[in-house]
Amino acid sequence: MKNVLILAGFLISTTISFSQDIDSRILKNKGKEAEKVYEYNKNAYNYLLFELDHSYEIVSRNTLTKEQRKLIRTDIRLADSDKSNLGTSGFNFYDLGIKLSKTERQYVQVDKDRVLVFFAIPEVTKAFTTSPLNTK
Repeated sequence: MKNVLILAGFLISTTISFSQDIDSRILKNKGKEAEKVYEYNKNAYNYLLFELDHSYEIVSRNTLTKEQRKLIRTDIRLADSDKSNLGTSGFNFYDLGIKLSKTERQYVQVDKDRVLVFFAIPEVTKAFTTSPLNTK
């Protein structure tokens, strides 16, 4: 019984120490899988972090082409807290139900003048290859 309690205590402390180092957005998005990736494949974890912080840009609506403006999603509304977190490590686009596309960019209206442009997965992957977060 004593061994079981010691083992349980060890597992709890290990989980707590991992969760303190793992970005809370990744934990929220991936759950227990985040802990495994963090422990066993640091570069994959770095990719997830890179994806959250570098897979979008904020542009002026005026810089978009007419065709791009037609692609702006109207089904997503950003809360004030989302708007204030844009460009920070507090912004989690998964909370908005956005999943990056394998083939095309996505456009989401921020306000009257600004649009979030989410890059397609191949664009994010290519950018990651030259990122300091890429450890391979």
